[in-house]
Amino acid sequence: MSFSLFLFVGRYYLRYFIVIFIALGLFFVSIDSLKYADSFADSANLLILFFVYDFMYAMNFTLPISLLLAMTICYLSLIKSNQYTALLALGYSKKALLHPILWISLFFSFVYVGLNATPFAYAQEKVEKFFDKDGAPTTDLFVKYNQSYVYFGTINFVRQAHMIRVFELGKDKKELENFTQAKEAFFDHNVWVLKDAIRQDLPKVWELGNPGTKGVHFASLPILKNFSPKVLDSFSQTKPSISIVDAINSLKILHAQNISDSKIRAVLYALIFVPLFVPFVAIILAYYTPSLARYGNLYLLGFGFIIFSLIVWGMFFSLSQFAITDVILPEIGVIIPLAMLILVAIQCYIRLNKRI
Repeated sequence: MSFSLFLFVGRYYLRYFIVIFIALGLFFVSIDSLKYADSFADSANLLILFFVYDFMYAMNFTLPISLLLAMTICYLSLIKSNQYTALLALGYSKKALLHPILWISLFFSFVYVGLNATPFAYAQEKVEKFFDKDGAPTTDLFVKYNQSYVYFGTINFVRQAHMIRVFELGKDKKELENFTQAKEAFFDHNVWVLKDAIRQDLPKVWELGNPGTKGVHFASLPILKNFSPKVLDSFSQTKPSISIVDAINSLKILHAQNISDSKIRAVLYALIFVPLFVPFVAIILAYYTPSLARYGNLYLLGFGFIIFSLIVWGMFFSLSQFAITDVILPEIGVIIPLAMLILVAIQCYIRLNKRI
């Protein structure tokens, strides 16, 4: 593939992609703004931040669709102007004409995956915090950590928790060894710190005349190392908003505690693998693109490509959400459909130059 060809096709593709991406993003933000129109702050700075975060949140939906729609319009535009036919007549293969679109779509897909490893993944949460200052707290959370079971009454966005109970078992994990409670805790330096905690050590032998329970007071008591609020959210929320880094930390903790990790696996698959479906759909669309305008109805073909792109995107989005909510196994909901799409795309790519 020559550099001049890459610039020629890539320029067309990028132009359509930028226009469609911005248009869909602004449309999403405009519709979303109607929901909060009566609650907007008087500060212009907060209003701008809302639009920025909402546009970032919209990327979860607009980016893959924009990449596919831009490819459809780019191909149909080149065919309608006979430039696609002219490039084929000059000796360029269909694969060579597809490569610029593949590389550009793959680049943006990897950029999106990389962004999901940053605070970008919490854009939706930031938008909601503009209109709910305290946030919707996590309530009645019960987690296991080594030989301890910890109950949180509530956990809010500012890394504070209330009404904490810690039940610690003995080494045999059969009998309760002590019980700790505190009215308040906060997350600091990667641990949860209980304030004014009271621990009740239970007697090892329950017989009349033996020492009873012994109370111990702690001004501050650290517990749950590496259990950040976002990690705890992954335990409690049906559809957690979490970055790739926090999801990996959650996965490590779940493995260490021998707890089911299907939901976190589904989240990681959705954040890492699902965005990569775009280049493979592009290969399938390129395979069914005619070389000449007379070989098909371009308007009907474009409509079919758009519907097909939306169906594939909707399928992966729905299956990933089903996997996250434990309706189906994550491998069945994400990995197998993606593998099937890749196999079909590879077959189309191999036969691409042979198709008229």
